[in-house]
Amino acid sequence: MTTSTPAIRARGLSKHYGEGNTLVRALKEASFEMYPGEVVALLGPSGSGKSTLLTIMGLINQPDTGWLEIGGEEIMQDGRVVADANLFRRRKLGFVFQRSNLIPFLTAEENVRLVLELDDMPRRDAARRAREMMESLGVADRGSHLPTKLSGGQQQRVAIARALVHRPSLLLADEPTASLDKELGRQVMNLFRTAATQRGAAVLVVTHDHRSLDLVHRIFEIEDGVLDTSAARGASGETRRE
Repeated sequence: MTTSTPAIRARGLSKHYGEGNTLVRALKEASFEMYPGEVVALLGPSGSGKSTLLTIMGLINQPDTGWLEIGGEEIMQDGRVVADANLFRRRKLGFVFQRSNLIPFLTAEENVRLVLELDDMPRRDAARRAREMMESLGVADRGSHLPTKLSGGQQQRVAIARALVHRPSLLLADEPTASLDKELGRQVMNLFRTAATQRGAAVLVVTHDHRSLDLVHRIFEIEDGVLDTSAARGASGETRRE
């Protein structure tokens, strides 16, 4: 993590819901930078704005105002998406949702390899890489099963495999270990750290799970829509630039 060029640069991201007496300011002028090769944990109570920030970064939700630059490319200007959102998601983004969001009529392996096939990878190569990723998460033997035949934890591991299989430069994960036991949760966090340190990805993980915070480089905190990135040292003990 020696590069000085941010993988992500966000400025003034704001989002509100409702109006009048029902107005909720979910995100208030959030600004931050993340660098290639680092894992950042985003902590905060329920309703604090964590998921709102994540879905804005994943171009799922649109802010009221703000600028977003990813990998040196301007993605959002004054709250408007100015890049090809579908191409960005397919090639550069991995997203792990709170629920697995697997396609119900595809098998586990088909769910994982789909993102590769959409980007024109030959089916044989896509299947091989999908199986390798599923093997690393202990679900390769469930590859021929539909999501309804998988446990909740297995579904989540398949979803994590899908998010990692195309080696994204930006990985966003919303409570990825919530349905996993301690050992599997730590295994997943180690995979995220490998994606960062060995492949140069920037990884942002929303979590309430403090058991693996020693694997992250920095911790961001958010409360009532206000993002705090002031911590100079992450749980891994590495001094960060702030």
